[in-house]
Amino acid sequence: GLDFIWDAVPSLISPAAQEKVLHAWKAGPQTVALRRQVEAMPDGGVFVMHVPMAPYRCPPGPYERACQVALYFATQKKRSKLIILDANEDVQAKKDLFIAAWNGRYKGYVEYRPNSTLVDVDVATLTAKLDFDDVKADVLNVIPPQHGGAIARQLGMANANGRFCQVDFLTYESTAQRNIHILGDAIQTASLMPRSGHMANQQGKVCAAAVVALLTGGAVNAAPVIANTCYSYLSDREVAHIASVHRYDPATKTMSVVVGSGGLSPAANLEETVYAEAWAKNIWADMLG
Repeated sequence: GLDFIWDAVPSLISPAAQEKVLHAWKAGPQTVALRRQVEAMPDGGVFVMHVPMAPYRCPPGPYERACQVALYFATQKKRSKLIILDANEDVQAKKDLFIAAWNGRYKGYVEYRPNSTLVDVDVATLTAKLDFDDVKADVLNVIPPQHGGAIARQLGMANANGRFCQVDFLTYESTAQRNIHILGDAIQTASLMPRSGHMANQQGKVCAAAVVALLTGGAVNAAPVIANTCYSYLSDREVAHIASVHRYDPATKTMSVVVGSGGLSPAANLEETVYAEAWAKNIWADMLG
């Protein structure tokens, strides 16, 4: 999995600060606490969210959260506002769909500011301190930069810029430590391969089959093909998806997007809500039994 690079936001290193300025990027107590902060915020207040420079877990995730907060404001706190401070130059996934939502359904509730590099925060005043500006919030949600989990880094497997782990995409074996296999968010992904739950699920199946082959003297699949699907709720009922197919390229020894594969919803719609719920139930059953 991933850990946060707290050194990139020095004032959030302490646990006490982290309880006040939440990331809510790992499901559990913090996601519940962030909801309570938003509910307690006065009507007319400002919710500020900072998106880290990619790569980070779940590329569309911050923008989907923004839509859900904006939906709440539009129905419950009509004088409130959401400011998205994005360290990236642009929206990282499903750009046209999110921009359409912010300029349409949520017009007046969402302000998107790209190229907003976070230097630190003032925990006491809930202020995001940027390179050239300070932005004060009533609720401040900072998603820190991320790197591979501590165990991978401590064992010397984070051999891609000291952050992520390079692997053999035929087996997902670490290129730094033999007989150790790594999946999901912690790996140095191939080009256009997202850090998503569906992708980790697919990698796990390739890895498991490869490990069985290695243990039994069989042949490892020399041409694995995996797919990714990601659904985003742009309201409480409207959903959009993005999908892609990735095939192993022996020339580059990495995974490449299959030309013409995948796709993106032309617009958020009610029909895909059924598909999103079915996808979730199926992948949970597949992984958890």
